[in-house]
Amino acid sequence: MAIDPLIPYSPAGDLMPLREICDLLKPTGHPATLRHIKTWIRKDDLDTVRYRGNIHVSYSDILLAHRDAVLAGEI
Repeated sequence: MAIDPLIPYSPAGDLMPLREICDLLKPTGHPATLRHIKTWIRKDDLDTVRYRGNIHVSYSDILLAHRDAVLAGEI
């Protein structure tokens, strides 16, 4: 019998600051700006966490949003 996870958000190891995510997407051939990332967060209603003054978001969620944006020709 399967159960739903008790924690409805991404594990802490997957959370990254927006600037670092932006830097990781630069060499992909479809770089995303901070503006793109913030737009995806709003559009997809992604969970964010503020830690030490920086906004952190799930890197996996951003990768999915990046994929969708590339396929849609937005980037």
